[in-house]
This record gives sequence, structure tokens and C-alpha cells, in this order.
Amino acid sequence: MNQEEYDRKVETDNKDSGRVNSKIVRAEKAIHVSEVLNKLQSYSPEVVSTIFVSLDTSESDIDIVCTYQEQEAFIEEFESAYSGYEAYSLSPRNDHALGRFHCNQFLFEVYASKTPVQLQAAFRHYQVMKRLVKVGGNEFIDRIRQLKESGLKTEPAICRVLGISGEPYAAVLELERWSEQELKAHVANCI
Repeated sequence: MNQEEYDRKVETDNKDSGRVNSKIVRAEKAIHVSEVLNKLQSYSPEVVSTIFVSLDTSESDIDIVCTYQEQEAFIEEFESAYSGYEAYSLSPRNDHALGRFHCNQFLFEVYASKTPVQLQAAFRHYQVMKRLVKVGGNEFIDRIRQLKESGLKTEPAICRVLGISGEPYAAVLELERWSEQELKAHVANCI
């Protein structure tokens, strides 16, 4: 997704949800200034940050997932684009690379692997979060944020609010299978 497509998508998402806040606006500006969606366009970047579903805290960063065919090519392109930025780091592993940099008061974390973006856990979790926020509204958002402020990560907070047991990251992925009606009923019973 390039910057122009992303800008249109965010505008539509914000209009649909009625949730424009200053942090979202500042994060959108940071994405625009960093040009991350354009500079990494050949790696199918997708923003999966909790900021854009209002499940963020003051410590939330801008998370982006990418896919590559050749890790070395991604590493070279990422280094070329962001090695001069504050807080730059790049950690290649056997099956993925994790890059970080700071731009416009936001830490960016860019995760890339051979797995197509739409199949990556972070992308899938983000899709579930969007659905939960849509059916749970402000009360759901507030409950998750309170738990996150007390130290929980997003997925464990979701599981606690929804009364779901098991490993939180796998449990959130299980919610992909639930219909909107099932999600709505369950969330309504829990909040």
C-alpha cells in the first residue's frame, strides 16, 4: 500500500468510526514524513498500530508489517532509507527482520518476513482489533486501555476483558472465525 492509498484508507476508517484524535493525526503525519509506505512499497507495507484502533497508550509505537522475497534486499533498502534516523536499529533473524527508527516523536517498528502480510499474526490481530472496537465501542476501548496502562499487552488485555482463557495471542486469532453477531453478543456480555 503506498502513501496515497493509505491516506484514503485512514480517512475512510476514521470517518466510519467517528474517532479522529490528535494522536492519530500526529501518527499519520509521522508516517507521511517518514515516507515509510513509499520507501518500502515493494514490500507491501501495512500499518498495524494500536494507535489507529484507539487501543493505544502513551508508549504505543507505529507498527508496520512487510513481506520480502529476499531478506538481504529488504535489509539494504531499510538501511538505506532509515539508518540516519534517531533510534535506528535493524535485527535480522533467520526468518524475519525487525527494524526500528524514530520520526516525528514516534518510534516505528517494521517487521518483515517471507510470510505474506495478510497471513502474518500482527496483521491478523489488527483486523480482529478493528472488529472488536467496532462492536465494543468506547467502553471496550476504555477497558483495554486501562489494562494496558497497568502493564498488560494488548492481546492479554483483550482476553481478560472478554473472559477468554488460553494463550492470548492464539486466542485473539481464534476470534477471526467469529461472526460479527457472535463478537457483538460476546462483547456485550463482557462489558
